[in-house]
Amino acid sequence: VVGVHSIRLPKNARFNLFNLVGDADSSGNMLLKIQHIGNEIQPRRFFNQPSYVFRTSRGRLPATLANISGCLVPRTETHNPRTFGELLAACQKFGSWPMIVRSRGEHGGQKMLLLSELDQLESVKDLEWLYSGICIVEFIEYKNKDGLYQKNRVIMIDGIAYPRHSIFSDKWIIHAGSRSDLMHTDLELCRREERLLAELRDTGMGKYARTFHEIQARVGLDVFGVDFAIMEDEIVVFEANACMNFLDRRFRASDRYQYMDSHVNALKRAIKKLLLRS
Repeated sequence: VVGVHSIRLPKNARFNLFNLVGDADSSGNMLLKIQHIGNEIQPRRFFNQPSYVFRTSRGRLPATLANISGCLVPRTETHNPRTFGELLAACQKFGSWPMIVRSRGEHGGQKMLLLSELDQLESVKDLEWLYSGICIVEFIEYKNKDGLYQKNRVIMIDGIAYPRHSIFSDKWIIHAGSRSDLMHTDLELCRREERLLAELRDTGMGKYARTFHEIQARVGLDVFGVDFAIMEDEIVVFEANACMNFLDRRFRASDRYQYMDSHVNALKRAIKKLLLRS
């Protein structure tokens, strides 16, 4: 509000500034402007500083979280192909098959492809988003022993990790809408989610606590989320950024997810505590 509407602040005013722009890939210029505003007005506390947001870009995240014990981040490269030939060359040079090709700055499972061989690009070469900035990501097969995919989300608030969800699917790409697939008909999967979230909460993240403590130290943001899978006691981080929805209650459409309420309430309390303490 301060930056967009050029609001004049009272002389010698002291206040907090909370940056709500969280995507380093699509909003780089805006983040630089917000950082400049913060430098000029010197708030008492600057939540989610843009300089930290840049650490979470899809291309930079593997380096940000490199060499953390118990943590693996798939290799990621960013490219700006303008022709089909340049797209082919970028994928061929990446050379790790299968691979994910996704649009930069997109979330919620939008504009993503899983490719197992170079020839597959021929059938999708007319997709416009392929030529507007992409990420090429190493695909790590993360099926569990039951042959299902399981994507977990933890929200970091003021340095503390809060479990948010653990969604099961028979598809590799998982988002909030994936609950309407397997979990909508298999109550045992809901019970498994309920048990895992309770265990992570009650044990302070248990054996993963040190890993998430280090992730927090590397990223530095006041509020952000981590999406990950668990493979043989190692977490595979898909993304870590401040662009994650975590206070919505769409799960209330089904009575089977009532256990989620306590976790969302904990997140709301943590946000309020963060703001009131500042």
